[in-house]
Amino acid sequence: MGFDMLEGIDKAVDMAKINDDVKAILFQGAGERAFSTGANIKEFEKLKDGEVKRWIEFGNDINNKIETLSKPTVAYINGYAMGGGLELALACDFRLVSDTAILASPEVSNGWLPGWGGMTRLRRLVGEAHSKRIILFGEKLDANEALRIGLITKIVQRNEVQEFLNKLMRMKPIAYALAKSAIMDSTRTTLGTDVDFDVLAVKISHDKE
Repeated sequence: MGFDMLEGIDKAVDMAKINDDVKAILFQGAGERAFSTGANIKEFEKLKDGEVKRWIEFGNDINNKIETLSKPTVAYINGYAMGGGLELALACDFRLVSDTAILASPEVSNGWLPGWGGMTRLRRLVGEAHSKRIILFGEKLDANEALRIGLITKIVQRNEVQEFLNKLMRMKPIAYALAKSAIMDSTRTTLGTDVDFDVLAVKISHDKE
C-alpha cells in the first residue's frame, strides 16, 4: 500500500458514501495470496519527514472515514493481512476470513509503529493483553486463533461472502446507521440523553417505513 493505492481507496470510499445505490462496501485482495501485506516498504523508507507526516495522517484519515461510514463495511481476508492491511480491516464493521488467513502486525519488529489507528482499534477490539501479543511480540495469528480472541467475525468460504453482504443489504439503512453510531460511542450510557437518542432513533426509523 503506497500513496497511489491510498488515494484510490480514498476516492472509492468517498464515491460509495454518496452513491445511494451502494448498500454495502467490501474490501478484498486482488489475488488468492493476500488481502494486503501492508505498506509499500520501499516507498515508505524513501519518505522524508514531511512525507512521513502526510503518510500517517492520510492513512488515519482513510481508516477513520471507513470506520465512521454509515453503510456496512466488510473486509474479506483471504491469505495474509499484515501491517497497514490489517489496520484497514480493523476499521471495517466485519472481518470475514478464509481458513488460510494469517493476521499480523509486524511494524514494531521492523522498527516503527502501526500508524494508521491499528493500535487503538486492536486494543478496543481484543483488549490489552492480546494487543501486546500481536503488536509488541509480533505474533502471527491463524484464522482459528483470530476468531477465538474476537479479532475476526467469522471464518467463511468465498461463496459465503456474498450471502453475508446480502443480509447486510437487506437491512434498513437508517436503522443500521443509527445503531452503528450508538455502538461506536465509547461514552454512551443507559441514562439521560443516550435514552433520548434511542427514542429519537426508533421514531426516525419508524417514520421511514
